[in-house]
Amino acid sequence: MDARLEVIFAHPEQNLGEIEEQLARSVKEPLRLLAQRAAQVKANAVPCQCPKHHSELTHQKYLCRTLHSRFGLLTIWRHYGWCSRCGEWHFPADYALGLGRKAPASPYVQEISALLVSKMPAEQAVLVAERLGLDLSRCGLHQEAHRQGLKAQELRAQFVGQLDTWEQIQQVASAAAEGPPTQRFTLVIEIDAWDIRERDNWGKTKELREAGQKLDRWHWVYMATVFRLDHRGQTAGKRALITQRGFAATRLGIEALSAQLYREALARGLGQAQLVLVIADGALWIWNLAKDRFPEARQRLDLFHAEEHLWAVAHDLHSKGTPQAQAWVAPLLQQVRDDQTLAVIATLAEIKPRLLEAQQKKIQTQIEYFEHNAQRMKYKEVLEARKACDEGTATEQQTQLANHPVGSGAIESTCRQYQCRFKRTGQFWTTAGDEALMSLETLWRNGRWDQLYPHAKLSAALN
Repeated sequence: MDARLEVIFAHPEQNLGEIEEQLARSVKEPLRLLAQRAAQVKANAVPCQCPKHHSELTHQKYLCRTLHSRFGLLTIWRHYGWCSRCGEWHFPADYALGLGRKAPASPYVQEISALLVSKMPAEQAVLVAERLGLDLSRCGLHQEAHRQGLKAQELRAQFVGQLDTWEQIQQVASAAAEGPPTQRFTLVIEIDAWDIRERDNWGKTKELREAGQKLDRWHWVYMATVFRLDHRGQTAGKRALITQRGFAATRLGIEALSAQLYREALARGLGQAQLVLVIADGALWIWNLAKDRFPEARQRLDLFHAEEHLWAVAHDLHSKGTPQAQAWVAPLLQQVRDDQTLAVIATLAEIKPRLLEAQQKKIQTQIEYFEHNAQRMKYKEVLEARKACDEGTATEQQTQLANHPVGSGAIESTCRQYQCRFKRTGQFWTTAGDEALMSLETLWRNGRWDQLYPHAKLSAALN
């Protein structure tokens, strides 16, 4: 280190970044040796016993293992032996060091691989890893991230599996209620879906098409977010902010989302909420899910989706962007905000007979949309409360009500954030690949990352 510092002092043109690079290189080998020695000491101290039955292993032998670490390659010698009850060989030191049977890297490198590839493609992640001082290949990063994703799926299954019986549900709800009593709060649940491009049966496209099979490349990803209303606010720059919230995301279908969402809602205080509010864009499957899992919840149609449906009619009648379209839709938009949904339906029904057959079908679709969601279109009270807050005349009740969302912006932005990783140009997935990475990303967002990497929790405590 002194020698490197002398080189730096001899070149005054070098900045702090170059100083950091030189120092990092000078300590990497000593740190590698220290890590290797510490790991070896820990491995030597582990009794050669079966990790399942805690019985002494027979036919004990000694074998070395080389793996990647944050400081470089480490070589560790470990005892191993045979367990007659398990019928397999065990390496007790590997369990103590947090290594799986085939893990090519330390837990830290496993975590970094998972974190990088869940945020960006492996082709880019390998370059970032190199700048972090990790000598990893693109293929190695990809494979390790997928392996970690499968572990995240197992954790998710265990988390959801805590609700297999009524007694378990009661225990989970009681655990969420532990601690000092809190003020009454509203729990908000927002649900949506987006599509992802997958290519299963890789290399068989031509063959399957010739056989007359239809290949569907786009499939739905189901997502939801849940948060307490008192955790919603604004930054100093007036940007909307939710300080704490839970997420659910899956490619495995509506039932899988329903189970994940219900478990996450319980963890976020479903059992203690004064009111549960479900907000969505009007898809029938969402309201069916809400009715099944949250039967007492208040349902609200996203205001901006409702307005988009009216704008679609206006553009079809008077062309997009014309003053006539704006003049026609303006009173209908106001009626929606005044909870006069029946008046909107009446207006659409009145103009329907005067239109061409194709336009009549479109109008009928919109009429059915508003009829189906009429009971969910209650915005006036919230909008008036917001207006009263702006004018400084709001009551205490109106002040609380003004914070209620009328749109599903939280889940819309969340879907977009996931899509920035999973819908890049030229990108194809398999169900196994995308579900594993989604599990990792969702575990990170839900603040349970340390369940997969316990050392991450220790790092936060030390800081």
